[in-house]
This record gives sequence, structure tokens and C-alpha cells, in this order.
Amino acid sequence: MGLKERYRRFRTWQKAPRQYSIKETGTHRCACCDHEFEGNYCPVCGQAAGIGRITWQSLWKNVTMLWGMDSHSMPYSLWQLLWRPGYFIEEYLSGRRQVSYPPVKMLFILAVFYVIIRQILGFEPNHVDTSANDIFGIAINWLCDNPGWAMMAMTMFFSIPTWFLFHFSPRHPRHTFPEGFFIQLFMASLMLICITIPLFILLVPVYYYITYRQLFGYSFWGTLWRLALAAIVWTIAILFLATLALLLSNPSTDSANIGVLLMLVITFLLFITTPLFVGYWISKWTEKKSAYKRLIYIDNQKLIHQ
Repeated sequence: MGLKERYRRFRTWQKAPRQYSIKETGTHRCACCDHEFEGNYCPVCGQAAGIGRITWQSLWKNVTMLWGMDSHSMPYSLWQLLWRPGYFIEEYLSGRRQVSYPPVKMLFILAVFYVIIRQILGFEPNHVDTSANDIFGIAINWLCDNPGWAMMAMTMFFSIPTWFLFHFSPRHPRHTFPEGFFIQLFMASLMLICITIPLFILLVPVYYYITYRQLFGYSFWGTLWRLALAAIVWTIAILFLATLALLLSNPSTDSANIGVLLMLVITFLLFITTPLFVGYWISKWTEKKSAYKRLIYIDNQKLIHQ
């Protein structure tokens, strides 16, 4: 099998990786509600078929369930997220959530593993010296001590430029802010994996590009310029919040500096909002072309599943 054929099969697997089948055959009587049913689960209470006596395997399942190793396997979700991130997130947003581990729980379990690995390797975060009124320093130290919350907070800002710049996309148009929140939850999990494994941090921009290209369906350049603009806006917003916190924590800030502070706020807001609205209207202007691409994508998906 040639390299081109292997890549073609890999791309086919990315778009349609799983086939569903009923493993349990015949009629079952639910051990919980006494209802007779066919299939893997009771339609009345959701109890699984084939429940028997408690064994060592039952104990193992209950222990591993705590760490995401149950039927909604976290390792399986992470594997999908690493190899087909955009398609996997799109499936979750479109309602195929049974095969995905809950993203909030996955993020915080990864944060626990990250802290454990950091302790094993003897890595301690660098704290800055703070005073009681130093809002900026306190925030920095808190982010260093809470990697899960920090990663989620940092990526949550990215949902705002994503909404403006990818709102009229071919593959997932008119996505909402709550959907953007869940997109960034998955991305935060990916980022935690990347910063945990040495050298994987270099893959962060690559993963963002692959994920957004697969999820939203723009072309190479269409994805690239939107993602680059979103990253610039995100950086400016983080600098704005950091500068604002630094100025507010400075005890020398009095009424004489209020005018300077207001000018700084207005300048930052212009730098943030102007590119977002320009990108928004460009995307809206090309929406008809995006809608045509979406119809092609839907037809291709139907052919894949047939």
C-alpha cells in the first residue's frame, strides 16, 4: 500500500471513524426496573444489559470510571482529539455526544495529571512577589497554581474573536457563544497535553489551524488569515487586561492619571474591535460562497455514511 493510499484512508477515517452495532442480542429483562427489552440498554431506565454479580472486573470498572476510563472513555476521546480534532468537536456540537467524554471533566482530570507530572519532574512554578493590593501579581500566581482554570480562562478569550471571524463558516455556520465555550474547552485540553509533553508545545499553532480548518471548513488561506487575526486580537486583549490590572494595583494611580487611563482603554478597545468587525463583515460578505461549500460538505458526508 502506497503512501498516498494510506493518507487517503486516514482522511476517510478522520471524517467517519466509527461504525455502530448492537453487541447484545436477544431479549433481556432489566435488573433494575424489570422491563423486557432488546439491545444494549433498557429504554426505560438506561440500565445496561447483561448485568450480573459483582466481580473483580466490576471493581476495576468503578475505579477506572473515576478517571474517565468507563464507556465514555477519556483516552478514546483524547485519541480522537489528537488525530481528528475539528471533526471530533463538530460531532460533539452536532449532538453526537455519547462517544465523547464530557469536556469539562476531561479538562480538569488533565489538569490533575499535569500537576502530578510537574511534581514528579520537580518543576515548581515561578511566583512573583506581591503585596496585598497587587492585583496583577496575585492573578499571575493564581494562574500558575491552577493550570486547569488558567488554561480554560486563557482559551475562553479566544471564543470571542472566533465568533466574529468564523461566524459564517461553510461547515459550522452561525455558531453560538455557548458552542464557542465548548470549542475552547476541547482546545484547552489539547493545550494541556501540548505543554505537558516536551516539544509538543511547538504544535500548538499547528493544532489550532488543523482544528479550525476541519471544524469550520474554510480554505487554507481563509482559515489562516482568520486564525492569525484572532490570535492578534487575543494577544491585544490579554495585554489590555494585564495593563489595566497593573495600573489599578499601582497605589500611585490617582485622579490625575484617570485621563491617561481612559485614553489607554479607548485605544485598546479600538485595536480590538476594529479588526473583529472588519473580519465579521468580510465573512458575512462571502457567506453565499460558504453556504455552497457547506452543501458540498453535507453531500460528501452522506456519501461517506452510505
